[in-house]
Amino acid sequence: MKPLNRIFIFLLLLLSVAKPSSAGRVVPNSINRSSIREIEASIRNGDYGKVTSIVVLNRQGAILYEKYFGFSTRNSLNTISSVTKSITSLMVGICLDKGFISSIDSPIYSYFPEYKEVFEKDSTKKLITLRHLLQQTAGLNFKEWQFPYNYASNSLMATIEENRSWVERFFYLPVDTLPGVKFSYNSLASQVIAEVLSRASGIAYDEMVRKFLFKPLSIENFLWESYAGNSLPAWGGLSLTTFDMAKIGLLVINGGIYGGRRLVSSEWVESSTVGRVRVNDNIYYGLHWWVDILPSGKPLPFAAGYGDQYVFTAPDRGLVVALNAQNFSDFRFSKSAIDLANILLSSVEVENFQN
Repeated sequence: MKPLNRIFIFLLLLLSVAKPSSAGRVVPNSINRSSIREIEASIRNGDYGKVTSIVVLNRQGAILYEKYFGFSTRNSLNTISSVTKSITSLMVGICLDKGFISSIDSPIYSYFPEYKEVFEKDSTKKLITLRHLLQQTAGLNFKEWQFPYNYASNSLMATIEENRSWVERFFYLPVDTLPGVKFSYNSLASQVIAEVLSRASGIAYDEMVRKFLFKPLSIENFLWESYAGNSLPAWGGLSLTTFDMAKIGLLVINGGIYGGRRLVSSEWVESSTVGRVRVNDNIYYGLHWWVDILPSGKPLPFAAGYGDQYVFTAPDRGLVVALNAQNFSDFRFSKSAIDLANILLSSVEVENFQN
């Protein structure tokens, strides 16, 4: 046998016995197959709307369940809508760690000298901090949820059509309450956060996301919509694969560490995913993260986007559920994505989920 042939065969044998990396490794028999059959039948029946993909990972990044429906594949890009906001939250933590900003409790008006007249006219706006923006309690009147997003009368959609600076639009909104008093969902707040981070660091916001988050997470396949007169949206506009969405969740359940490298402090991850403002009976809002309180009393932090895009994180169980759907309407299906996530989480075999 020729020496080159022997070397080639040796390499093949070596690869065949090499231990695979935990990231992306499939853990067999890790999830209840009976539950999965019921879930998949329910999805195909349309009970959850048009679900296109689901990825379940354990803390080590091993795949417990991965399924794509219809024409969707692992490489398919999905519009993740306001899941983008939770990425913005991570960027705030990263900027705190790097010293670009010193606190989320300092008033933001000093970053915007061009709106001096606005702040002087209504001094209440001088009280708005990054914390208020992150927890959607800025106190300005926007009423983004008055109409569904697929209606032209929706406040955010109407603002996009205006072809106007979103930051300017935010600061000219009328005051409703003092900051910190009432939850009022406002996507423009995310854009103001991004602008503060950009001005504080001297780095364009999208460049910052690519450099400090996407590159370390090996997120290379993505799209980010652009709009005239504005920087790339920090409230939405991103398209990611479901598997890359799961990486965001993996970063969270591991306290800011991915692939052995710390990307954001554990203090920020913990702080941002605590429910601070009550939205309804079971749902709270943290710092650009949602938090569901499960029947067990355990919190389930998650990122959510219009159309049913989600990244659910269960740090206590070391699990991530990322799912995508194309439910871009105001129709309510018989079962919710949160129900689906809870079923998936409860279907993981206890003896295997930490493998």
